[in-house]
Amino acid sequence: MAQKLIFGVPVRPIAIRYGLALIGLPIGLIALGLACSAGDLIGQPSTGPTPTIAPVFSTATPGGQVSISLITPTGDAAFATPTLIPGTAVGNVIAPIATATALYAARQDATGTAGAPTLPPQYANVHCPTPASPVLPPRPTQFSDYPQAIGLFLSAGGAPTTLESLLRSWGALTNGHGVVQADTDLTGDAIQEVIVTLLNPTRVVANNPNNPNGLSPGQLLVYGCAQGGYQLLYSTAYSDQSILPDLKRVGNMNGGPRAQLVYAQQSCPNLADVTSCTQTVAIINWDGSIGAFTPLNNAPIEATGAKVTIADVGGTGILKIVVRLEPTPDVITGPPRNSTTIWDWNGHYYVKALIQLDAPIYRVHEIYDADSAFEQGTFKTALILYDQARDNQYLQPWLDPNELATLRAYANFRKMLAYAALRSPRGVTNMLQALQTENPVGSPAEGWSEAGGAFVDAYNKYSGLHKICTATLTFLNTRPDLLATLNAYGSHNHLYTPPEICPF
Repeated sequence: MAQKLIFGVPVRPIAIRYGLALIGLPIGLIALGLACSAGDLIGQPSTGPTPTIAPVFSTATPGGQVSISLITPTGDAAFATPTLIPGTAVGNVIAPIATATALYAARQDATGTAGAPTLPPQYANVHCPTPASPVLPPRPTQFSDYPQAIGLFLSAGGAPTTLESLLRSWGALTNGHGVVQADTDLTGDAIQEVIVTLLNPTRVVANNPNNPNGLSPGQLLVYGCAQGGYQLLYSTAYSDQSILPDLKRVGNMNGGPRAQLVYAQQSCPNLADVTSCTQTVAIINWDGSIGAFTPLNNAPIEATGAKVTIADVGGTGILKIVVRLEPTPDVITGPPRNSTTIWDWNGHYYVKALIQLDAPIYRVHEIYDADSAFEQGTFKTALILYDQARDNQYLQPWLDPNELATLRAYANFRKMLAYAALRSPRGVTNMLQALQTENPVGSPAEGWSEAGGAFVDAYNKYSGLHKICTATLTFLNTRPDLLATLNAYGSHNHLYTPPEICPF
């Protein structure tokens, strides 16, 4: 079977098993490039077009594994007309802090919008403060006071460049960590918002071998002009477990009228053990109907342990979120399998559009692919993949010294079921003979030979596959050890149930 490369590794055209309800669709040429200007990049002025990077995706025709999730978006919530109030004190923190729950509920419940003002301020050029050189404030004693101190400084006419120097003097910005950016209009009012990511200086982690990247708690803040000053329009939740947000893009993502802000953030219960960290990605967009930032992703974008990039996959002019996961082998989680997940714009939200698994390295993953083809009713494809799982000498084992015998026997048992579905009595008989020959009494996988015998006994007795499987499951329930060997591949791999073994 021909193979293609994705991110430099081979993939194959099998729909993903065990996860979302996915529908395999043919995909044409997919190329990965960044169709954006340098002005969209973090902290850089506009200097012309950014060079397109080399394509990473090859064609996803035969040889590429593609599955598409057609998630139907819910409609936009019916937002009420906001009430404008005069006289709100400039610089005040009027935005409730974002939470993960509020973030993804925002489109369904505007009053629970993450980081949205309780009552939206008015936006107009005349309501920005006059540039000035205010006295630099002292560093607040509590990190929770930083947002208001920043807002008051900006409202007094302080320049973003001066703010950056001030935050560096406070230890809230360090080399490579934290940013002040004020070159993008996010709200569509022709005024550039001030975007700040800053560390908590009292919680900065340094010189910790268990935290080599210096992950430290921090926060994202977005300020906009309102009523003669600046007010906080959006903020991420802060705790000692909330790592400094990583700005991925400030610029237009979907060709709409406004720019968006995309960031990734990790949560680390224990900064001395960064393997415990989780990561999500958020895409926020200004919604003028309610005067608040709301998420454009209709579900949390899970990216734990993954590399996140933003690119125009397929050359459509719409930027996608590309989540590339390359886990390391682990006894607890089991044998890893690299994957690429793409979140794409459907006109309403960013939805999980494609999951692409790399070609199997471990034998059990070849079994999963064969099982997936079986469950989709593509039995001839399943037969081919079960043979690959049985006979490919380059597939790697996991921990069980008897794995080869066990998975080969399981593959033959499933081939027997596939032949039964294809109405091939000869195929059923041949598979039983193979099971009995390869797995005699006393051998590690003799249980699958006995399961094959139970299936054939029922096959010869009953005419319907459902009755045959019911009888076979009666036997399987007496041999829990058979499922135990299949389920010994860690928390990140599949856990079988008896009905899956004979699913008719």
